[in-house]
Amino acid sequence: MSASDTPRPYEEWRVSNVDRAEDAAYTFGYHLIHHCRREALKRALDKCVLPVSNEELEAQITSAVDTALHNVMDLLEGFWPTKAGPNHQVSYALSVCVSDTDREQVERIDISPALLDLPIGYWKFKDGEFR
Repeated sequence: MSASDTPRPYEEWRVSNVDRAEDAAYTFGYHLIHHCRREALKRALDKCVLPVSNEELEAQITSAVDTALHNVMDLLEGFWPTKAGPNHQVSYALSVCVSDTDREQVERIDISPALLDLPIGYWKFKDGEFR
């Protein structure tokens, strides 16, 4: 893997706030592609059979999307080691921000990482057990 295939190590992140945010976003994008998109495609291609109906095609696509979304949740929960170069690890967080009709924040709840099993919400909703 060449240096252009990976984001800058943390020590090389640029100085200005905007540039640092961009470098952090590049790191997140790298992990998102590597752990979520790439794994979903690999899994889909490993068991790929040419569909003979629209239903089979939809089932294959749904499975790949479910894998990718599940892996996003695993990424947020710290399932994989995620690094920003050889000397630093990174973690990601997800919050639910509730605002009133004037867009004033009422509450912010960190849902990941928060010692919850984040994927449970996705699978319960998908399986019709939500609420």
